[in-house]
Amino acid sequence: MSDQRGIRHVEIGVADLARSLGFYRDLLDLAPAQGPVGGPGVAWLAAGSVLLKLVETGDGDLGGWVNDDLQRGIRHIGFKVGDVDLRAERVRDAGVPFTLPPLDAVGGVRIAFFQDPDGTHLEITDNYLRYHRVASPELAERERLAALSRPRTAPPVFDHVAVTSAGLDVALAFYRDTLGYEVVGQITQDQDPRGFLITYLLAGDAVLEVFTFAAPTTASPWTPDPCRRGFRRVALAVEDPEEAALRLTEAGARVAPDDVLVDADGVPLTLV
Repeated sequence: MSDQRGIRHVEIGVADLARSLGFYRDLLDLAPAQGPVGGPGVAWLAAGSVLLKLVETGDGDLGGWVNDDLQRGIRHIGFKVGDVDLRAERVRDAGVPFTLPPLDAVGGVRIAFFQDPDGTHLEITDNYLRYHRVASPELAERERLAALSRPRTAPPVFDHVAVTSAGLDVALAFYRDTLGYEVVGQITQDQDPRGFLITYLLAGDAVLEVFTFAAPTTASPWTPDPCRRGFRRVALAVEDPEEAALRLTEAGARVAPDDVLVDADGVPLTLV
């Protein structure tokens, strides 16, 4: 159990651990860390207070995950940096292609997207969001002040997990009402014909971005395949894992092998 409530770590399956350490540690500057479970084929990296757990899976693939935000489940993870263009130049020089080159996004932030060597989707972002609807002025101001104090050359700090949900009411009942994550605000992507809304919930030292659409969404492809690459699960720190698991199953989570809980949109969770 951790004293930190909210997102504690994200587990990512990789084909070659040494290659992925070269990417996350050497290129992105994430720091080696001591995680709760080690052993051969496992490495922990810190991006601020949130950790990445890299697990070498050998043969395997992304298990049906595609780069389409209309597919429910985990869509990407994001890191705050001091300067997106400065960091993107380093990524580009390493020969990593962008799925979305650096641009100024709705909400006043600058963003870029690319993938790790196995296809896990990553975002870097700088500045702070100007929410179209602010639910918590205090949390929005905290975000603004943190962005203004971040040095231009600052290394990446874990910022968010983005998930697509079939319905905002269901997601809020699960993450806000059951786990207590507070809504910070919302951004409406008016230029997107799919009717794209992003709702931001504070989950400890990170944010859960909930994507919802007016357009139909497709089911999450997640399965508990031990050879699965890419996003494998998100670990949430809670005060009492057994009690929280009971509340989450009552709120609609199903139980998968290895004590994984899967929410209604196919997001795999572990409680620590």
